[in-house]
Amino acid sequence: MSEHDYTQISQARLQDIPYLPAEAVIAWLSTQRDYMGEAVAKLCYQLISGCAHERY
Repeated sequence: MSEHDYTQISQARLQDIPYLPAEAVIAWLSTQRDYMGEAVAKLCYQLISGCAHERY
């Protein structure tokens, strides 16, 4: 992952992360705490299943 990718993901809002390149997000998540991976996984699940709520 490039430094540009890392900076872009680090500065992104949580709801924007599912729309970023998956390979870069996975590499970035490997450097984060578990709660961040869980939050991203939950958001992706909600988007895939169509039950994402407009709470942002």
